Order: sequence, then C-alpha cells, then structure tokens
Amino acid sequence: MSKLIHIFKPGTHQPMEGEPISFTLKDFEATVRAYNMDLHEAPLVVGHPKHNNPAYGWVKQMIATPEGLFIEPHQVDEAFAELVRSARFKKISPSFYEPDEPSNPVPGVYYLRHVGFLGLCHLP
Repeated sequence: MSKLIHIFKPGTHQPMEGEPISFTLKDFEATVRAYNMDLHEAPLVVGHPKHNNPAYGWVKQMIATPEGLFIEPHQVDEAFAELVRSARFKKISPSFYEPDEPSNPVPGVYYLRHVGFLGLCHLP
C-alpha cells in the first residue's frame, strides 16, 4: 500500500466537538513541514479511537496540494490494506492536535494525530 491517499480537503470543517475550523493550503503546508515521525508518527486507525490504537499502519509522509492533504502510508497491515484497496471504507477522516493543545508535538500548527477510516462496508 504505497500510493498516496487523499485525507482532507481545504475549507471549513465541523469537528466532532467544538466550532467549525477552516483549513487553507497554508495550514496544510505548515502541517506537512511540522510532521516528524520521531515526535509522533500518526497511525492509521479504524474510526476515531480515543487512544489512537490499534494501528493498522502509519503515516510515512504528507503532501499538501490545492486539492488538500495527502498521505503516504507505510508498514500497513495487509488485511487492512486490502480493505482500503477494495474501497470498503466509506470515509477517511484525519484527527489533528490543535495548535494550542498541550499535548501537540509541535505547538503552533495543526499536527496530524491519526487518520481514521470510517464506515466499513460489509458486502453480501
């Protein structure tokens, strides 16, 4: 599973809690520059688990474009990769540390916490 995965579009988004947040290309570029696997390697998870686990893979790097934020995954569980390849998850939703969040590994920017894969479809 080495192809890039589109995880987020620019624009205004409603988080699960709190006020809507607007993301621009500049925000994405700051997130990409800040990402450091030695500080916090963002896991690929199912849903939005409170403790970011279990991990089915990891984010190796991110790329920001006008279309949004893309990730390059690595060390991905093969069964999970097959579910992703066969489009069994309806949505992909990143979770970010907010810039002023005390646990943010790089304060001042939105830092990728995890990438949640949502809505697993069970085919008959």
